[in-house]
Amino acid sequence: MLFRGKVSAEADKGVNDMISRQKLVIPTYEMDEAEKAPVFYDVRNHQGTRGNIYPIPMTDTFKNVKTDREYDAIRLENEFIRVTVLPQLGGRIYEGYDKKADYHFVYKNNVIKPALIGLCGAWISGGIEFNWPQHHRPTTFMPVDSWIETGEDGSETAWMGEYEPLFGMKGMVGVTIWPGKAYVTVKTRLYNPTNAMQTFHWWANLAVHANQNYQLQFPPDVDYITYHYKDAVSPFPVVRGEFARADFGEGTDITWFKNIPSPASFFILNSDYNFMGGYDHGRKRGTVHVADHHVSVGKKFFTWGSREFGDVWHSNLTDEDGAYLEIMTGCYTDNQPDFSFMAPDETKTFEQTWYALSDMPGLKNAGKDGAVGFVHEGRSLEVCFNVTAVHENARMKVVLKGETLVEEEVSLEPGKPVLRTFEVPEDMEEKEVSAFLYDEDGKELISYTYRAPFFENREKPVPHKPAREPKEIGSQEELYLEGLHLEQYRHVTLRAQDYYMEALHRDPGDSRCNNAMGLLMMRRGNCREALRFMERAVKRCMLRNPNPRDGEYCFNYAWALEENGQEEEAVRYYRKAAWNYGYKGAGLKQAAKLSVRRGDTGAARDCVREALTVNGESPELFFLQAFLLRKEGRTQEAEAVTGRMLGIDPMAYGSLGENWFLQGESGLERLQAVLGKRRMAWLVLMASYLELGAWEEVLKLGGKAPSDPMVYYDCAYAAAGLGKEEDAAAFLKKAGADPGDYCFPYTDMDKRVLEYAYSRGLDGGRSAYYLGCLYYGRDNREEGMRYWEDTVSREDGLYQAHRCLALALLEVCRDKTGARREMEKAFALKRASSAGENSSPSPDGRYLLELMEIRKQCGVPVRNLLELLEEYPDLVYKREDLYHQQLVLYNEAGMPEKAAEFLKKRIFNPYEGGEGILVKAHILAYIQLGRRALREGKNKDAIAFLEKALEYPENYHEGRGVMAREAAVYYHMAKALEADGRGEEALAWYEKAAAYQTGRLDESDFYTACALRRLGKEREAAILYRQMLEGADALLEKEDRLPYFGGFVSNLPGEHDVCKANHMKAHPAKFYAYTGLGRKEEAEREKKLAAYWGSELAWLSIIEEDGGNLGYEGI
Repeated sequence: MLFRGKVSAEADKGVNDMISRQKLVIPTYEMDEAEKAPVFYDVRNHQGTRGNIYPIPMTDTFKNVKTDREYDAIRLENEFIRVTVLPQLGGRIYEGYDKKADYHFVYKNNVIKPALIGLCGAWISGGIEFNWPQHHRPTTFMPVDSWIETGEDGSETAWMGEYEPLFGMKGMVGVTIWPGKAYVTVKTRLYNPTNAMQTFHWWANLAVHANQNYQLQFPPDVDYITYHYKDAVSPFPVVRGEFARADFGEGTDITWFKNIPSPASFFILNSDYNFMGGYDHGRKRGTVHVADHHVSVGKKFFTWGSREFGDVWHSNLTDEDGAYLEIMTGCYTDNQPDFSFMAPDETKTFEQTWYALSDMPGLKNAGKDGAVGFVHEGRSLEVCFNVTAVHENARMKVVLKGETLVEEEVSLEPGKPVLRTFEVPEDMEEKEVSAFLYDEDGKELISYTYRAPFFENREKPVPHKPAREPKEIGSQEELYLEGLHLEQYRHVTLRAQDYYMEALHRDPGDSRCNNAMGLLMMRRGNCREALRFMERAVKRCMLRNPNPRDGEYCFNYAWALEENGQEEEAVRYYRKAAWNYGYKGAGLKQAAKLSVRRGDTGAARDCVREALTVNGESPELFFLQAFLLRKEGRTQEAEAVTGRMLGIDPMAYGSLGENWFLQGESGLERLQAVLGKRRMAWLVLMASYLELGAWEEVLKLGGKAPSDPMVYYDCAYAAAGLGKEEDAAAFLKKAGADPGDYCFPYTDMDKRVLEYAYSRGLDGGRSAYYLGCLYYGRDNREEGMRYWEDTVSREDGLYQAHRCLALALLEVCRDKTGARREMEKAFALKRASSAGENSSPSPDGRYLLELMEIRKQCGVPVRNLLELLEEYPDLVYKREDLYHQQLVLYNEAGMPEKAAEFLKKRIFNPYEGGEGILVKAHILAYIQLGRRALREGKNKDAIAFLEKALEYPENYHEGRGVMAREAAVYYHMAKALEADGRGEEALAWYEKAAAYQTGRLDESDFYTACALRRLGKEREAAILYRQMLEGADALLEKEDRLPYFGGFVSNLPGEHDVCKANHMKAHPAKFYAYTGLGRKEEAEREKKLAAYWGSELAWLSIIEEDGGNLGYEGI
């Protein structure tokens, strides 16, 4: 194969016109720089899974200015299609264009317009996004590796990949086209180089242009669908009643875009077909995805909806390209969340293919070579075949009830289908039709024969149920499986540890739960505790037999031994784990690394050779083999090994490193072409050599790597390994002097290196600070806090450490006073450090946000909080979360005129799941203004203010949802109209408010009940008030739990306290209900509790005033 790196577009075109690197200018709404401070989330919900992002920076601040920006792109093109990919933006397909039909079968967004949808903030619509290891892809807005490959079959491939930072796995896609083929195929390769059993999912997120004529084309055997987490199930394609948080009434065909009013996700439950697609009946064009249904089990579509809410979200994501649908296809996953396991040293490979459809309204089946469909109406049957290559002498055959309707020779090519219409009996059923298409040699290109709906003769699917409490589960096995599920699905609030420890309380020697707890401890960096659990697991599994059936426990025990410095014993158990096939490759690989480190290269070479019989495509094994051969002076053999690996994975870091040491300057050029200036990529490669004790190589790599404290720490560790203590000291001092922006250590090797630096004490408090970040980010919060406390004792002027310590004191210790002390100091130090800088002050914005939030939790009066924010208008304006906080405070302080004015001065950028938060503040401001006008007898002004309350100004970037919480506005509008003598109009507004029950336990439901009373429906009002009480009591009954299928979307510090969140919601709801029921003493008690827990009080004051005017003592 031919390999080409980052060369010019002209040079690429000189090799082959089918592929080239190009500079693509795309109008772009720029984001501000990513957050330099580490961001830690404990129970943040993102797409149904835990949304912790450390060690990746958050990118969530907008400039809201459009400029032309140049992107590195790779364009693939043949006579039928053009495909463009963008390695600079997560490695996505940007464009898929059918040249013959002039149709973008992949949505092309002609502007880069980010919104807050990604796990780490910024996300863009359009193209095909490759979502892994969870949704939405953590690095979707970051650059990845890229390389171009020419195949011996004439194909061209644009490879894009990365070592993702969250779990340390490698993922890469090869976007491939062939001469004479109208499809694009993506070859995916996933690899787990870590010692931990990892979980992942893979969703290819295809966007297509949608309109009122667009229809989804699910396989014909799909008869049931489900929702996220499979918490609801419905027959398909017609959905009735409540489903997916929406009401589909008497029945709605959800295959049509126009029929879905609000945001919705629909997943199939199963299918025996290999395709999923969509079709524009207006343009008579569509898109189909093809993949092996045994691997690509996931078939889903998502839409923002075809009404106002969706229209606004589409405009948030593009300027002129309009609505889109996501036709998502999952490999090794069928839901979100739904994760599969990947063992240490395991490689998974699979392919997915997309192409355009023509004149195919009734798609029945599709494969890589073609598609077939038919439409039956009355006595007419129209059959259509599409192909993905030219076939001049193909043969088609259509059969009805076993008799041939037609069999003839046909000529087809991409974009020019064969269509035939037949007259058939009126009572014909579609299942009686079969259709076949063969090529010139008689090979079947595509066919369709009826298959029964998937669940026709199977047990019907049922929704998943929430997990039970550990003490409610009777068996050891179920406790283990429930804990494993929570880990596998990364549940937001429930912790697997609670289930494992309950099992160990019943049976302390349980091997499964000891092993699971040991792995949890390893992930947290608590290696000593892990060793204790792992030892118990091995002891139990060897109770009757020294040769366990499964090698996992021995492998994990060896890993714990290694991390505790017991290398000789670790080798013994790695080799023991290799007795079992499942851990043979991983066990021998780790034994080889330790053997190299201990100088036993012969044993290492034997281990590698044997391990390659298990995983013959393991990047790490090839790297080890090449390294050992080079060290033995067998350079030609080493070059051959490196070449073989780069033929499999042209971006294999270890082999690229060896290629440099073997080839010299040309090898370095290729290494730099792939890794670029991405610090994480260089650190991954340096860690590969650190594991082997290859100190010289580490120092050479460090000399080429971008500046970063961890690069210097790695070099210090390597220099110490060579006995060069002066050099090591110099590197440590250099690390201590680095400002540390974006330095977020996370890996086991980072821990090992930083512990060495910490023991030397030559970098001030920096290594202690970084160790604190590492442990806190790995969910070992107490240990993280301990290191931060040590940091400030060593280097009191390090504002980053004071800030992190403040968060830990608040979130771990609930020490508000201590948190405030540390945050005040952090903020003062940060402002002082940037006083002379010419750069934007936005990096201080997070410090101000966190200081304000901690002061609020300490009970600082609203007016004083406002004074703090008003002192820094530049920072407040930069950060939308700060701006929103000031807006809320104006409402809380009874200054709605300032809130209303504040709302006009900024462009807002809502985050997915946070819609309605800004509108709630908007509504409150204008209701307060309306109430003030009513008190002053200015009825028409009041009506005008309330009309404003129902508007969604363009700068909000929000549209009205199907379940918008507006009952309070309707009720106040009715009151204002009554005061203005317009009783008949007022009645209509009361009826509108009375019909609007949200069930969200907020002020909207209170005013719905008030409206019911005004209409004389006192019983219904009482029922609603009591439902609010029941809902609030249910929250307090399990105050430390959130709904199993839900969780936080808030990103504010200190708001990840589940108990506090439930009290903040429950007590205002009880206050509203008791007020409505006329139970004044209980209402007063709940108001005090609401204030104690930190609930916003503006609505409580308004409703308290209204409760006194209801004119009755209770119902």
